Amino acid sequence: MKGNESLEADDISKLYAQLEEITRRVNATIRQRSDPLSFVEYSLVSFIGGHLGCRATDLAAAFQLNRSTTSRQVNALVELGLIEHRPAGTAAASRGQALALTERGRLFLARAVEPHRTSIAERVADWTPAEIAAFTSALSRFNTSR
Repeated sequence: MKGNESLEADDISKLYAQLEEITRRVNATIRQRSDPLSFVEYSLVSFIGGHLGCRATDLAAAFQLNRSTTSRQVNALVELGLIEHRPAGTAAASRGQALALTERGRLFLARAVEPHRTSIAERVADWTPAEIAAFTSALSRFNTSR
């Protein structure tokens, strides 16, 4: 543990509890708004919206999902009219084609993200810009570490 030799199991347990709380709050917000999507489906739509040209195999890798699970999720999102397959210039199988948000998907994502951003803004309203930057930096470091 580079530089964290004194990190104790209790510290990790406390960190885990805080991350678990974030997940619970996100799930509760989604349920309160009665969105038709699960947290996983919402995450996939968000990923596709932020990664233009991604493919189902990219989703499987990013979320560490089985390809068949990803295929089922993608098909469900296509059926809901939130995403579509975009040919990559060849007659590739649909799982090899690029995925893109439909207009409905873009509207859904814009509508779904705003309450989360509002909630975050309310929670950090009394934080300084430096505290927000430090928290963002720490989360970014956490999310990119292996």
